[in-house]
Amino acid sequence: MSYQITTRKGYDFFECSSAFQKSVRRGIENDALFFGVELAGSGYAQYLWRRMLIIASEDIGLADPNVCVQVQALYQNWGVITAKNHEEGSIPLIHAILLLARAKKSRVVDNAKMFALKSDYAPDVPDYALDTHTRRGKKMGRGFDFFISTGSHLENVNTDIDDPYAEFFNQYLHDYNDGKVPITGYDERNVYHKNIKAMQEHVRKTTDLFTDQ
Repeated sequence: MSYQITTRKGYDFFECSSAFQKSVRRGIENDALFFGVELAGSGYAQYLWRRMLIIASEDIGLADPNVCVQVQALYQNWGVITAKNHEEGSIPLIHAILLLARAKKSRVVDNAKMFALKSDYAPDVPDYALDTHTRRGKKMGRGFDFFISTGSHLENVNTDIDDPYAEFFNQYLHDYNDGKVPITGYDERNVYHKNIKAMQEHVRKTTDLFTDQ
């Protein structure tokens, strides 16, 4: 004997959930609002939020990358507001539904998920990846020059972003590769400490070494 899960107005839970997501996909705003609020009002608000977080990637994704961040922020707002006033907590929830319904759509993320998880695609490690950070790259004699010219190469570069540090980066790698500077760079104090205690211990040892000399 199967048990049917229903909502407050007698809708089958799974049909209500399906109708919500299909309405969002089609941008049918009134239906998305109805079925979404029906789920939330029946005690399935947490489920609805999980569904909306999935929809933000599954049905929108790269078409509007900001939607994921916005839905997550609205979910946090809902948690704060609904803890004090359950009805006012519906405001960020409805905000999220409207955002999803009106957003531009794309299934590329979900399609890519299926490809990544289900295909037999298994490429060889490309030659450009075999740089000084790999054993094979080191055996091939590939140093920082190869990394700068090939390993760190970018495509689809946003040319509107100015990079005033590129020259320093290249100069440092050359100087480090030539043994002119240590791994800490041009200031030996550039040690990245895990915590305050480690920093204090390092400073003490460095000071003692300097004093002994």
